[in-house]
Amino acid sequence: MIEAVLWDIDGTLLDSEPFHFKSIVAVCEAHGQTVPKSDYDRLLGRSMAEVYAMLNAAQPMPLDLPQLAAACSDYYVANVADVPARAGALEKVAELAERGILQACVSNSGRRVVEANFSAIADTIAMPDALRFALSRDDVAHGKPHPEPYLRAAERLGVAPSACLVVEDSPIGARSGKAAGMVTIAWPQHATLEFDPVDHLIADLHDLDWPAFFR
Repeated sequence: MIEAVLWDIDGTLLDSEPFHFKSIVAVCEAHGQTVPKSDYDRLLGRSMAEVYAMLNAAQPMPLDLPQLAAACSDYYVANVADVPARAGALEKVAELAERGILQACVSNSGRRVVEANFSAIADTIAMPDALRFALSRDDVAHGKPHPEPYLRAAERLGVAPSACLVVEDSPIGARSGKAAGMVTIAWPQHATLEFDPVDHLIADLHDLDWPAFFR
């Protein structure tokens, strides 16, 4: 029986991935670099360190990693009010909270972006305390696809990994949930994404028999 639901934020609770990509493009263009639209899928769900390594391999970056990360965070946080929730996501969080299900967020983004996102969610959701906490990339030694983020979240909630359900939009995030031994739901926004085996691959949150997880 599932006791806790762990949500990714970017691309799962919030339709924020286009805004993160936009921030990378804007910062790079401000320094004379070009990021092609075709890079969107390959950068999806990756940590800023991985993004920097991939961009720098394609064309040497005029900024170092901390500078790029700070500039992208500045751009994103300044525009976070424009980031919409993903359809049905926050309603499902509120519904599960009413059932007494423990919930938390597990993100691969840095703490500053996670705090901005978490605040935006709390301002929007009908039950602002439905999500107990938000774990960021800065809170763990190893980010996704390593299992540590999800294992750390389960530990904080006091729930066994096997009693946790993960909802992710990216292959990297889903890999982290599966590696942690959790029931993993892939809810991608892009049909082109290829996932390792997951427990459920859905197009809509309503595709799941949610009550069955909690019997």
